[in-house]
Amino acid sequence: MLASLNHIDLRFGPQEVLKDVTWAIQEGECWGVIGRNGAGKSTVFKLLLGHLEADGGTVVRPSKERGIRMGHYAQDLEPETQGSVLEEALAAFGDVERLQHEMRELEHRMGEASADLTEVMDRYQKVTETFEHLDGFTIRARAESILQSLGFSAEDFERPVETLSGGQKCRVMLAKAILQGLDLLLLDEPTNHLDLPSLRWLEGFIQDTDATVAVISHDRYFLDKIATEIMELEQGRSRSYEGNYSEFMEKKEQELELLERHFEQQQAYIKNQEDYIRRNIAGQNTKQARGRRTHLARLNRIQKPLRDRRKVKFSFPETQRGGDVALVLENASVGWDGNALYAPLEQLQIKRGQKLGIVGLNGTGKSTLLKAISEEIPFITGQARLGSQVKVGYFDQHHRNLDPRNTVFQQIHGVTPQAVKQDVLGFLAKFQFRGDEVDKPVTALSGGERARLSIATLIRNGVNLLLLDEPTNHMDIPSMEAMEDTILSFTGAAVVVTHDRYLLGRVADSLLRIHEGKAEFREGGYEDHQAWVDLDLGSEGGSASASPKGERERPTGRGASGGGARSQEVEPPKKSTPTKPSASPQAKPPGLADRDKQRTTKRFEKQVAEAEAKVTELEAKLGELQKEMAAMDPTDWQAFSARLDAQKGLEADLAYAMSDWEAAQGALEEAQR
Repeated sequence: MLASLNHIDLRFGPQEVLKDVTWAIQEGECWGVIGRNGAGKSTVFKLLLGHLEADGGTVVRPSKERGIRMGHYAQDLEPETQGSVLEEALAAFGDVERLQHEMRELEHRMGEASADLTEVMDRYQKVTETFEHLDGFTIRARAESILQSLGFSAEDFERPVETLSGGQKCRVMLAKAILQGLDLLLLDEPTNHLDLPSLRWLEGFIQDTDATVAVISHDRYFLDKIATEIMELEQGRSRSYEGNYSEFMEKKEQELELLERHFEQQQAYIKNQEDYIRRNIAGQNTKQARGRRTHLARLNRIQKPLRDRRKVKFSFPETQRGGDVALVLENASVGWDGNALYAPLEQLQIKRGQKLGIVGLNGTGKSTLLKAISEEIPFITGQARLGSQVKVGYFDQHHRNLDPRNTVFQQIHGVTPQAVKQDVLGFLAKFQFRGDEVDKPVTALSGGERARLSIATLIRNGVNLLLLDEPTNHMDIPSMEAMEDTILSFTGAAVVVTHDRYLLGRVADSLLRIHEGKAEFREGGYEDHQAWVDLDLGSEGGSASASPKGERERPTGRGASGGGARSQEVEPPKKSTPTKPSASPQAKPPGLADRDKQRTTKRFEKQVAEAEAKVTELEAKLGELQKEMAAMDPTDWQAFSARLDAQKGLEADLAYAMSDWEAAQGALEEAQR
């Protein structure tokens, strides 16, 4: 075990931040750490790093004294030196630099006639051995390779760190953390300042590295690619799951369905007891009625589960229905100072209801195109023509359509002053503003709340063409999902500039890629054109292709297996470190390939048989338990509740076992082709 939190409690003044949080980090794992903004994700990292002390519980830290080489990245880290980019990346390796300097001095002394050659040679051998043990001969080359993978050129290596932009400094600090973290990497939002090539490199690095990794991230596609475990923080409590983000979502949904079933069963039981009490409290059976009333008063009641608001489906009818064509771009190009950023786009039609995603590297003109369509700036060439009865709404990252003097309610009511209060409240509820939230000042809203209110204002204004510039920036995952639901539910057309691949995969039905001075259009979403969108043209149709929607592949680099919520013990059974795939597999001779196929098929056949046996076993146990519950005295709620808990566990195990069987069966069918 590299590190752990064991039943941690933490308060900041009167606010309880963490409540009985337990998390164990084992070798070979890759953790995705998720939760709403303010849930305590960065706080658990600070506890592991020793920057905070817990109020209760114990922390096992990944210290140098325990021989753990750890790297940590966070966006607020500051450079240690005033030197160059390369010097800053190597700053953590002062021992290596000192040893290298001593080696050069000893080499110089070897050439001096007055030197005691035997003593100098002995010292040189010891220093060289230590230098080799610390990977001194390779560390500079590794640093240069990582920096280049994160977007720095060889010329950038000598640039002073103080001349870099904020995003560039973050990438230097990320490279530094990767160099340090040979055993453990703690990464807090590492993808925020990466372009697509750097992001894909980081995904591949994490999949292939021998180090254990824990990543705080809101990038769901990134988490799907790299995570073998998910640790969720919700209302100060932790819960751990095996699998990537998509699997975590499936398991959370299954748990919620089970909890709803148990809640309904308990509510039915309570209603029956209350009916009995009401009929008999003043009659012949008053003693029994009072006993049942006492029992209900002591009953540990199940809280009604709040189904995730992102599951709520709603639609926004157009205030004014536009024509079938919402927007036409003709010979259009944009840029600055009279210089076009890309060749003119001859003609592009966007139809009513269409959701167009615009992708490309930073600086290629994506946001500039939205500004030109919204008439904030002129086109360099060509024009944009709106369809019949089309009204444009422009969502920018600074939410300039919000009035800071307003509350949430006032912001929407001001758009339609004639609307009754209940109409405004109902409209706001669709954007997750309920209860006291409608009275919050705009200035007190989080980034995600401001984004939701901004798009709500546009839709309330009756727009039927939305121009959205990075609508999920700085949001937590629930806010991102709410934004996606909003865009999908909008019946008008939408043009979305985004780097969020998960949003692209869920929302976009067509794509415009701006790359290398050209704007190219394709029908279909991100899953249809992943390599093209990711600017990896040589991989089109190859290994870079994603699985169809809803069937994303599991991360293969760490061999994550399916399963339910993880046990909250500090030291769960240690799993073996899986074999990682080669980054560039070599072609095999036909005979060897056949033998590999046979071995693979046999392995999957065994997995299918084991999964079938597990399903059969669990179904039998569940059937026996249900028969036992049917024969129980329902008034013995304590015993009945214990059986309900057992049933919940068996149903969850059965659901996961069925999922494992389906995965094994699918893998077997694929291997047999």
